[in-house]
Amino acid sequence: MKKYWKWLVLILVIIVAIVAGMIFYRRDSNGKPFKASLNHSKVMMTPDWYAKVTLTANKGTTYEVKNSKNKVVQGKSETKNGRAEIRLNDTGNYTVIAKSDNGHVSKKLPVKVNHYKATPNKWTSSVGPLRFKITSVEYQKMKKSEANKPDNSGIDEAYKELNNHYYQVKINYLVKNSSKKAVNPQYTIWMPEDDDGQEFSTETPSPDGGAVDTIIGTEAINPGNSRSGSVTMLSNHKFTVKHLKFSIEEVLGNEGKHISKGGVAELK
Repeated sequence: MKKYWKWLVLILVIIVAIVAGMIFYRRDSNGKPFKASLNHSKVMMTPDWYAKVTLTANKGTTYEVKNSKNKVVQGKSETKNGRAEIRLNDTGNYTVIAKSDNGHVSKKLPVKVNHYKATPNKWTSSVGPLRFKITSVEYQKMKKSEANKPDNSGIDEAYKELNNHYYQVKINYLVKNSSKKAVNPQYTIWMPEDDDGQEFSTETPSPDGGAVDTIIGTEAINPGNSRSGSVTMLSNHKFTVKHLKFSIEEVLGNEGKHISKGGVAELK
């Protein structure tokens, strides 16, 4: 019987040693339990076409980032005192893999990046009797296809010249006519501009800056009335509209009669 007790004690000692070893193994080089977390598991892109999350972990932690296809998009990087701001340059699902300084333990931290959407509900400055209220803005990186092409034949040629992946910003707005005369969008053309002053033409769109506006070319906006519309801006290059502008050459009424000089309606 004593013989069996000796074996039982020996087995228990071995089990305790294994458990203790596993516990110790899953710690960093300072013997501390490994902890790692992100400040967000879901984040939205900014108007500057990137998203950012903060990793908090043990001192000396390293990390890498993989996309939904398990491809490394950011190689091994070091944290500073266990913290790092991680910049993600596209939408999609990612995994941040944090690893202890001794490499004994790692943690997978998922994060989803959505495209930028906002509802500023802000008015621009006025150009003559016209003023624009920006109700919503949506940024998207698009893949060229028939389904994604704007429903407007005027942009067909420019759309053909876009890269397979291009950039789109869609803006919903309200335009108000405070004049005592009708403003006619068949003659009054407003074109959006990005923050760098690039004009996105609705009349002669190009792959570097083209736009489609649902109001341009429609019937007159009567005195004191408002109309809802949307403008879709397309480009091969990233652009921002945090300070969107509508450029107007001249405000014209029915039969092209002059109402006021043009200018730039700007979102401050």
